[in-house]
Amino acid sequence: MKKLLLLTGCLVVISSLKAQNDQPPPPPPPPPPRIEMTKYVPPAKELNDFYKRNPDVANLHWKSDKDIVVVHKDKTKFVYNMNNKVERNAFEKKYGKMIIKAQAPPPPPPPPKKID
Repeated sequence: MKKLLLLTGCLVVISSLKAQNDQPPPPPPPPPPRIEMTKYVPPAKELNDFYKRNPDVANLHWKSDKDIVVVHKDKTKFVYNMNNKVERNAFEKKYGKMIIKAQAPPPPPPPPKKID
């Protein structure tokens, strides 16, 4: 009888200790912040003037904040780095002055703060 009571008491103590040690799982991490990318659209007047001056150009777009891509109607592409004086002068000599500037992308959001 004593052994049965001792065994039952041990089971109760062990189960209560196990129940106290079980912690709920941590919450899931927050979702990453959404970053909306927008395509730069140059002013229509300046772009139309550029196409009038250069009828062989089919498309003009910015590849990055410094690289401009000119696509001719025969599908040939030319990339000019507007920060490089030599390439910028070559672009202006071939296509004329370019007053359209690419907009810099917005800065990335600050990293989330860790809460301990």
